[in-house]
Amino acid sequence: MSKKTLKYILNIVLIFALAGGTLFFLLRDSEIKVVFSKIGEANIYLLILGAVFVVGFVCTESVIIRYILFNLKQGISMFKCVLVSHVGFFFCGITPGASGGQPMQVFYLAKYGVDPLMGTLVIAVVTICYKVTLVLLTIVFLVIRPSAVFEAIGSVPILFVVGVIIILSLIVFLGLCVYKTSIAFFIISKVISFGGKIKLIKNPDRTLSKAIHSIRGYEKASRFVKKHPGMIGGCMLLTLVQRLLYFSVTFIVLSALHLDPNWLDVVAYQLVLALAVDALPLPGASGANETVFQLLYGALYADVAVSAVILNRGITYYFMMLFTMTLSIVAHVVSLRIEKKDISKEAHAKKVHVFTRYVKDHVVKDGGDDTESYITKERSEAE
Repeated sequence: MSKKTLKYILNIVLIFALAGGTLFFLLRDSEIKVVFSKIGEANIYLLILGAVFVVGFVCTESVIIRYILFNLKQGISMFKCVLVSHVGFFFCGITPGASGGQPMQVFYLAKYGVDPLMGTLVIAVVTICYKVTLVLLTIVFLVIRPSAVFEAIGSVPILFVVGVIIILSLIVFLGLCVYKTSIAFFIISKVISFGGKIKLIKNPDRTLSKAIHSIRGYEKASRFVKKHPGMIGGCMLLTLVQRLLYFSVTFIVLSALHLDPNWLDVVAYQLVLALAVDALPLPGASGANETVFQLLYGALYADVAVSAVILNRGITYYFMMLFTMTLSIVAHVVSLRIEKKDISKEAHAKKVHVFTRYVKDHVVKDGGDDTESYITKERSEAE
């Protein structure tokens, strides 16, 4: 078992440990029978609709990836884009700070025939749009629903401020990677060097090499973004739809519990929640997400808040992890078949090459149409 595989397994174990601890924390002051009675009374059809929205949320990224690849003149099927997006969300969900998804997406895009640098460019654009859309949506809701946003911030002020600082820092850094690569190189080299000195980074040279490779992808993204401003606008619009699909799941869950939520208020609360917990160094923000959800909605829906936490997190995280894990396995099987097919083609091509050399050396002297037609047939099969 490789160290990376072991790390993923430990992360999954940590997720279950955090889930168990969080559930105990949520239920310790609640009537367990009442909580699960509320869950049992929830509208099952609305909960299924919430699960459909989660699938739509993941698959919207597939459309974005396919849209960018189409503009890059890269021939890859929609099915493979769907697999890549599911791989990304699965590994984001089981790694701290959602850091594992993007590298795995580049890896599988390469498996499916997309040049790694081109794949890095695609995922760079997707990541930038995803982060920027969250900030822009928050600004919009500060204008159209300020009371709901500030009320939510008041429940988790420290986490919100820290989250905003982290995500703005990330956006600024990605901007430097795209437009001022030399500054990004300088910053990342100093950070990695410092991390190596304090033993936080075990292999600074290797880490720096990976970082430089990633920044090169963002540098390429810079030229692409400048040449295709309309395409970036399309990506932002699709990402907006993607974000709203995800935030709407909470509205559906609350409606399934026979409440009467306001959609705009729910989206405002979910924006604050996302900014507060997304950057935390926990796999899937497990524990933190549930706790912040309880703080945000506890005052509004005291009687069913715990039931809402369990259902919402069950759909938006645990169902999504199960679904994306299944498609990630399919993605791996497809990549293995592609490898096997490529190896088979290569072996057949070598066989044809050897046979052709033999024919030239021993048979061609005698001529014959049959020999020539056989060689032509073998070559066409190899191609």
